[in-house]
Parts: sequence; C-alpha cells; structure tokens
Amino acid sequence: MTQQDFERHWLTEEDQTAEPDIKAIRDYAYLAFDHLDKNGNGFLEREELVAALELPIKSREKSFITFLLNNQENIAEMVNEGGGTPAEGISRDDLESYFSLITRLLG
Repeated sequence: MTQQDFERHWLTEEDQTAEPDIKAIRDYAYLAFDHLDKNGNGFLEREELVAALELPIKSREKSFITFLLNNQENIAEMVNEGGGTPAEGISRDDLESYFSLITRLLG
C-alpha cells in the first residue's frame, strides 16, 4: 500500500462516530502497520505508537492508536515469536490472533 492509498483510505474521512468499533480498529492496524513501524523491525513498539499520536492525524486514528497502546501488553502476548524480539512489541501475527479472539468473543 502506498502512502497515498493509506491517506485516501483513512485521512479523508471525517470523524463520524464517537467510539470506533473493533473491526475498524483491526482494519486500521492491518493497513497502517508498515506506516507505524518506523524502524521496520516488524513490531509496533510503544515509542512508535506514542510518536504516531504526535502526528497531525484525525482523532479517529488517534483513538485507534490509543486502543493499541492501552492493549499493547495483551496483544503482544498473543504469539510467542521467540528470542530477540521486543518484549512488548506487537507483530502482525499478534494482531491477527488478538482480533480473531476478540471477534469470536464478541460474536
């Protein structure tokens, strides 16, 4: 996905709901992963997510990033990627497992 595609998908919509739903958060996390993973190590780390909150982005995106920050530990624990990985970094596999579980629980 190019930066232009990302911006067209997420940055052109005005905030329409006060509370984002879990599927919108999941979709955002999948689409924005490479954009948020500034050091390119395959993990979303706390510093990267906090830095993203400082960007001039819509409040909708900030709420999605805040959700990831608030649930970072639980998300990061979903898959054991082995040694040498950031302790609390969120991988794509973590996201997939976490949102699959949450979606099943919410029915």
